[in-house]
Amino acid sequence: MPLFAMLSALVLTAAPLPADVGLGVPSPGPQPIIGGDSVALSEWPSVVALVGIQGGFTSNTANLCTGVLLDPQTVLTAAHCLEGAEDFDQILVVFGDTIYTVDDNRRTTGVDFGVHPGFCLGECDEDVYDFGYVVLAEPVQGVSTIPPLVDQAEWDELMVADHEVLLVGYGAIRDAEAEDSSPPLKTDEVGHKRAVTTVLNSLSSTGLEFFAGQEGRDTCNGDSGGPVFAQLESGEWRLVGITSRGVSPCGSGRGVYGVPYAVLPWIAEETGVELLPASCAEARCLDIAPSEEKGRCSVVSLEESRAPSLLGLGLLVLSVVGRRRRSY
Repeated sequence: MPLFAMLSALVLTAAPLPADVGLGVPSPGPQPIIGGDSVALSEWPSVVALVGIQGGFTSNTANLCTGVLLDPQTVLTAAHCLEGAEDFDQILVVFGDTIYTVDDNRRTTGVDFGVHPGFCLGECDEDVYDFGYVVLAEPVQGVSTIPPLVDQAEWDELMVADHEVLLVGYGAIRDAEAEDSSPPLKTDEVGHKRAVTTVLNSLSSTGLEFFAGQEGRDTCNGDSGGPVFAQLESGEWRLVGITSRGVSPCGSGRGVYGVPYAVLPWIAEETGVELLPASCAEARCLDIAPSEEKGRCSVVSLEESRAPSLLGLGLLVLSVVGRRRRSY
């Protein structure tokens, strides 16, 4: 029985990882998302689910996270989603609105991955560098990507307190680990692409991480590695963040997101995907540290956050475990 058909009959508990293959070109539209809406098959096509199969294909064990295409063959995600990935039997990458598809055209595999060398699991005050990438077996066709924010004028427009942002992910719609929750999660509660509009609250002192969310509008387990998008006045969208961690239980609206800009030189070195202008190849040309007027904060460390199970959810299938956003 195909993995996704098998998963659909099982009870999920929550966890995050990869997604796959080409769709038609759509317009953009975050974990499962708390307080958000399901999206159509063609919406936010560059957002994928990452499913790490562990313990053999008959073990019914998998890890779930979210990721976003940087180009037709490279997915950006969270570093913690790839912890232990060397032991995965396979990383499945799933495209579209749900991980429970049996359409082979919406699935592919990851053939390589990497974790940022600055990723901090120890005593980090902020700037955890929670970034990783997955290289697909082959390029996908017909999927439009949303470029990361790399321009100063666009930064000044978008990265300010109270600016609207969009969170997208395949995570859970409730926190199964919360005291008032009734675990386990069911298949209609995790593994489906959802999006929610909320606001950027404040930036870290370096501008490399930010808080976003509102009460009831948040990311959750399985959303780890998913994108934060923001729309310019021109109508164009930019990738401004990647889901890293958050306050438990989900729904507090205190998620922490990493800014991709600073790690793009590493992405270029590792994968050959060049997303910075030639004049800014080392990512040292933007003034991103916030002024008091723009709003700044002290972003909590991973030690203070609850450890994730691949924030995404670490899916145990028979309990799909969506790797959790790290908690604090």
